[in-house]
Amino acid sequence: MLHELLLALSGHPSSLLFPSSDEAENGNFRDLLSPAETALLKSLAEDLGEKHRKVRERATDISSTHVSIVCRAVSTAIVSTHLGNFQQRILEVERWILEENSNLVGAYNIVPLSGLVSAFDGWGRKLEWLWKLVQFTQSDVTGKGIRQGTVGQRSCTASRILERLRESTHTGYPDIEQIALHLTKVAEQAWLKQVSAWVLYGRLPSLGAADFFIVKEEAGGKGDGSTDVYGIDISLVPVFVTPSTANSILFIGKSLNHIRDKRSTLVGGFSTGSSPELELLSSHLAHLSTLGSPINTSSLSAAISAIRASLCKNALQKLLPQSKVLEVLRVLKDFFLLERGEFAVALIQAADERLASRQYRSTERSHQKGLEGLGNVLVKEGEVSAVLARTWTALSSLQGADDADVDEDMDLARELLRLSIKPRDSDGLAKSTSQLSDPTFDDFLLPTPTTLSLRVPSPLDLVLSSSNVETYSQIHAYLLSIRRGHLRLSQLFLLSVLRRDHPSPKAPQHLSHQERMETLARMRQRADRRAKTLRPIWAAVGSATFLLAELGEYLQGQVIKSSWEEFNRWLDPVQAISADNLHHPASPEPAAPKAELEILPSLSSTRPPHDPETLSFGHNRYLTALTQQLLLTNSTFTAALHAFLLSSAHLCALTQRLATVQHALDLQTDTGAQDVFTANHAAEETSLITDLATAATSIETQVKTLVEHLREIDRGLISTTTTTTKKNPDPSSRPENPYPEEQKEAEEGSFIPWKAWGVERLLLKLDWSRRAEWGVVVL
Repeated sequence: MLHELLLALSGHPSSLLFPSSDEAENGNFRDLLSPAETALLKSLAEDLGEKHRKVRERATDISSTHVSIVCRAVSTAIVSTHLGNFQQRILEVERWILEENSNLVGAYNIVPLSGLVSAFDGWGRKLEWLWKLVQFTQSDVTGKGIRQGTVGQRSCTASRILERLRESTHTGYPDIEQIALHLTKVAEQAWLKQVSAWVLYGRLPSLGAADFFIVKEEAGGKGDGSTDVYGIDISLVPVFVTPSTANSILFIGKSLNHIRDKRSTLVGGFSTGSSPELELLSSHLAHLSTLGSPINTSSLSAAISAIRASLCKNALQKLLPQSKVLEVLRVLKDFFLLERGEFAVALIQAADERLASRQYRSTERSHQKGLEGLGNVLVKEGEVSAVLARTWTALSSLQGADDADVDEDMDLARELLRLSIKPRDSDGLAKSTSQLSDPTFDDFLLPTPTTLSLRVPSPLDLVLSSSNVETYSQIHAYLLSIRRGHLRLSQLFLLSVLRRDHPSPKAPQHLSHQERMETLARMRQRADRRAKTLRPIWAAVGSATFLLAELGEYLQGQVIKSSWEEFNRWLDPVQAISADNLHHPASPEPAAPKAELEILPSLSSTRPPHDPETLSFGHNRYLTALTQQLLLTNSTFTAALHAFLLSSAHLCALTQRLATVQHALDLQTDTGAQDVFTANHAAEETSLITDLATAATSIETQVKTLVEHLREIDRGLISTTTTTTKKNPDPSSRPENPYPEEQKEAEEGSFIPWKAWGVERLLLKLDWSRRAEWGVVVL
């Protein structure tokens, strides 16, 4: 029986202890045992032997089939180390029995079952914990976890097993703690091997890449020979890796890929016969070797930061100088943030000319289908590209012919910028992965949603990501729609036929004197009637024009300008001070300019250029703060503004159509000229005036709504961010340093974005408080 019991403890099947159904009919061995012996035998054979067999079988299956290399390493350590220790304990107990050791064998060579149970004391708890661990490792994950792997299921990931093992170290059982610490060390070593392949060589691990948190993304059809696009899968990041550390790890691997691709350009720092990562391998490996187990968050961050600093100092300054980044950032500022107003005007004019040519080719019937018929116009990709090409032609005509007037920023923008139709999903809606609030403003330039994008060349994608470019595209569409709405409303005042009439209109000369007097009286009455009818409409147009003008001036002149000046001052303080002296000359006193001239060499000598990851982090903070200050993250305000711009476009279309109809009606009434392609002009005029009155009332209501939303934003009732809401209604109560948590980052050189306190300056110009007193619309 002892032999069968030891075999059962080793995980082998036993017909004596676990008889089959046929053998149980002939008599069960346990019928000969007392209840106490049956309980002891059960604790040994079932609780230990059967659990040992299950753990070994499940762990062996994990080691051979699991997607995660970390989980494989843990299961292999369970079988080879901890189940091996249990097997050694069985052999030790067998040796005691054969040697008749008094620790186990009693008088008359009797081996009590209670002695065997005490010899395996504690192993039941260990095997039970290991059994739960292998069950957790092989369990399926719902909602998050590993990407589709070779086993065809979403299994446990490295991040989850590491988190489980770290939690298990906080237990009251020392033996369980020791096992958890050992398995944690094994798992972290396997994970560090994956990290080393990426951090030291810039390559994804050859085995278990589906379980690594650095993933290769779709290139998005770039087709320009650039390097692969990589990203971070947040669900696969271990608990001891902070977001900044994960971004640094991603940055290091991407940098090594760029260095390997651009190896021919690096001549000064490395020998031509060896790759850059091998030159830095020993120093980088030394930083990783300092990590102990369990891995400390601060130690890992320090090691990754040291590797990043070494890489930036030795290679990236030659690969991606800061001046190259500044060129692209200036392009984004000038053309996406509409710092160059002529680009916005030229783009709007090119789009309008394209639509006008399409409308000219259409029949007169399209006018009678309603003003919404323009939304059904199908714009092709070639026409959208032609709009941007026509814009560049218009901007080029504004330049001089000599070489001194060559605009390098515009040449770079012409090479990188693309205007294209926004891709649609399966439901026919325009796709958008941006985190900004809906609705989008990409359907105002053309009836089809379009987007202005930037092709980020390698290695500039170390600083600019695809999400950054999409955010810039959303900001561009937002600003361009405001500028377009203001231009359209302003152009209505050029329709002199609607706004004024000649003080003494001329009657036809072929009529008699009495008939001419009657004709002149009828024309003056008609002009007076139209002026009275259109007076509230012009009041609505004036208020809408003023609102868009002041809103655009606030966004462009205050928010964008101040944010860029603060960001540019952080990027290049020497250039920023020089630009300030250029635009704001110093005092005529001789001491001030001399002091400023002494600051420039000290700044350039004490402050090294920012590395690409610092630039990327600072640019992300700048862009996030800019979207908040532009009120783009406020869904309530953007929805109201989108509806207001649509109503303004509708009002402009109605007004322009009314001018055409009234001109044709005047010709028909005064001279008898007939238009064979039109219907009843008088009925159409009546319908247009009714629609204009409705549109003007809607404009007035929406203007009030927008101003009220701005008041709520200024009072802090509606947050300009997507996560927090601040209430600070009293400007006098604002502290001198409103962001004390950012003081430490400012001292360390991190970028602190410019933040506006509110929109009170804009509201001062849009004051409605005296409307009831004066009886007029006062914005």
